[in-house]
Amino acid sequence: MKRNSVSWAVFAVVFAMLSVAGCGRRERVRIEIDFSKAAEWRYMLGADVYGTPTAADSGQYFSGSLRAYLQGLPGDASAGPLRCGFADVNLIAPFLSETERADVVRRLSELRVAVSENGVTLSDTSGIPGVLSGGWDILRAPARVIPAMPNADMTVGSSWEREQRFPISIPNGEAEGLMYQLYSLDSIYRNETGIRVAAISWTFTYRVAVKENKEDGKRKIMYPLMGSGRGNAELDLARKKLVKSQATFQVTQSGVTGVEINEVAHFEIVE
Repeated sequence: MKRNSVSWAVFAVVFAMLSVAGCGRRERVRIEIDFSKAAEWRYMLGADVYGTPTAADSGQYFSGSLRAYLQGLPGDASAGPLRCGFADVNLIAPFLSETERADVVRRLSELRVAVSENGVTLSDTSGIPGVLSGGWDILRAPARVIPAMPNADMTVGSSWEREQRFPISIPNGEAEGLMYQLYSLDSIYRNETGIRVAAISWTFTYRVAVKENKEDGKRKIMYPLMGSGRGNAELDLARKKLVKSQATFQVTQSGVTGVEINEVAHFEIVE
């Protein structure tokens, strides 16, 4: 009789522990960003790229990096998205002439980025054709590394998706870019500073459809045509603010035969 009492006591404790764990998994939390103070935010954006700029058998490998701040811009907070511009742009690209590098820095400095639950939109969607033989689309880095939040109550294991289309201007023609992202809420925990956060991950594909120019059928499109990647992010649940994120991107098909481009980008708030 005593043994049965002990057995039931152990069963009760285990059942209670499993119940608590189960409730934690089913907990619903609001996954969103509060943009009311977005004009005061400042983020560090970094991107490192490596690969081959020409044919795969050339043996000519390259590496480069971008470091810049994304500073929130004044505006109507009720409009929703985080509006920010680049500051202190530092681009290391030994494969570019100084004139080309200066032009890229200028265009980045003039770029405006808007972040909302629908994704990331840019004021300049033309890209920078010709950079690394078209292999590294620098302007698209923010869209690859900044996640789109669902603005909804979610449970661990829930998923959501986003699809973005954008026009691209290329030499002697036009193109349309498509980026599809599938997100997942992986876990809820407290980070090393004690902040309660949501861990989010995603996969994405990137594709460019080129409109052929019949008058110039032999022209070469010096542009990344297809790519894929993965990302992860940490969302501060109390302040509803993106803390940091990271994404890897690989060009799987390009207008340049044999090109292989790999990019690692990170995005982190500066406080």
